[in-house]
Amino acid sequence: MIHRMVVCLMPLGPSSKQLFYFMAVLRTGSVRAAAEECNVEPSVISRQVANLEAELGVPLLQRRGRGVVPTDAARLVLDYCRERGAGDDALRMRLAELEGLKRGHLRIMVGDGLVDAFMDTVLLAFCRHHPGIEVAVEVGGASDAVRAVAEDHCHFGLAFSPPASAAVRVVRQRPQPVRAVMAPGHAAAALPAPLSLPALASHACALAAPGTGLRALVQTATDAEGIELRPCFVANTVAPLKRFALAGLGVTFLSAHAVAPELAALQLVAVPIANPILETSRACLIVREGRALPPAGSRLIQLFDDAGFFQNPAAGGKGNDRL
Repeated sequence: MIHRMVVCLMPLGPSSKQLFYFMAVLRTGSVRAAAEECNVEPSVISRQVANLEAELGVPLLQRRGRGVVPTDAARLVLDYCRERGAGDDALRMRLAELEGLKRGHLRIMVGDGLVDAFMDTVLLAFCRHHPGIEVAVEVGGASDAVRAVAEDHCHFGLAFSPPASAAVRVVRQRPQPVRAVMAPGHAAAALPAPLSLPALASHACALAAPGTGLRALVQTATDAEGIELRPCFVANTVAPLKRFALAGLGVTFLSAHAVAPELAALQLVAVPIANPILETSRACLIVREGRALPPAGSRLIQLFDDAGFFQNPAAGGKGNDRL
């Protein structure tokens, strides 16, 4: 007689629905706002969070005014959610391997000054060869990219001199010096290169907005030299800074890569600056420390390498970047 033993594995830990509504409350700051975002009644949110608290045996939310704030236990649950999400991604990775990159998704945050080069040399080729992979690109600053990668919102960040973080690691990088960018007829364009920051401080300038990696880099450079740049124009994207320089209104600070078309058309010049901080800045491709990339991510890195994206820093600006 053959005996067969059937083992029923009960699901361990909170349900996906409980965690989904719990994360929605943390993200929006209140039960009502979470209900509006999820298109359900507030009572549904409250019941699922209450069930989660009962299952875990700890309070997760504390009322404050009209909203809620997380307890210390809630922060542990949040870490668990991120780890669980990473585990789900690992499962999708293995399934995608079986599918041969016929389906999947890839999320990337790219610095504004790197978007054109990334699209033209890498991403369009990826989309052409793998139309089944859903690619989502967001444009954000260096700090945004680090945060998005560290929190598993994005698989990759392509950023200009991102701030150091133990939560991410750099998988590829290249030199991308910051230049003084101006119209060819601007007075500073006639000065001998490399230009000094004190000399540039006497001219009207446009700077990237506070909170961007570029602004932080320029601020670090000026602080090191004990000078102050007082911008008359500030923008959080590259296009307005280029327009400022094209109009001959003053000097801005960008990489040659960010203004490659204008350099090629002789509409702008990009002059080296005698500052080691600006001269040694880098463009970096970052991923979360410890995260296993999906096959689509590995393929994207391969395309970066095939295109020489990190081996040819002068691409697109060679011959127009004054040395």
